[in-house]
Amino acid sequence: MWGLAVVITLFLYVRLAMWAAKKLSDKRESKQWKWGVRVCVALVFMLIPTWDSILGQLYLNHLCSSKAGVKVYQTVKLPAEYWDGEMRPRFIAANGFVDMKLLPARYKWQNFEESYIDSVIKIEKWRWQLINTETKNVLGERITYMRHFGWLNRFSPAPNIGEGCELSRSQEQEQEQNFFRGIFKPATSTR
Repeated sequence: MWGLAVVITLFLYVRLAMWAAKKLSDKRESKQWKWGVRVCVALVFMLIPTWDSILGQLYLNHLCSSKAGVKVYQTVKLPAEYWDGEMRPRFIAANGFVDMKLLPARYKWQNFEESYIDSVIKIEKWRWQLINTETKNVLGERITYMRHFGWLNRFSPAPNIGEGCELSRSQEQEQEQNFFRGIFKPATSTR
């Protein structure tokens, strides 16, 4: 039944666009003007259901390039047991990501999702914070953004999944490693 409603709505929408193009182009005498008006009307009718997706993608790109990333607020000296002979961190697992079980229990890696924009365009801000649970200090955070698809998708029965700041798996590993290496230093390090 839902599919039939979509087909009927699309049919009526296309008919409305054709009627508007004909009505507006009939007032012109030149063929060039008529085609110009028809193309403009077609563009407007294509942008009506998609403008928020275009604008949302542009704003997400801006947020990812200007506000997303990692921030280190405080460094912590860890004893030699957390480092190998070459002073590489043992808490970075073989897969390249940090294994929180290998760090002292007082450090917690926590995720917070908060609405950044919640209107026609929906963007969420995701913050991962490394917290010292004893002092309640935030040692650092990783920020990324997630955009949900446009208003048209909100009315569909399809899942409204979105997209976020794109990082490849290796970039994500490198970012996480640099983040934890920026916070945790060997107790003998002078850096």
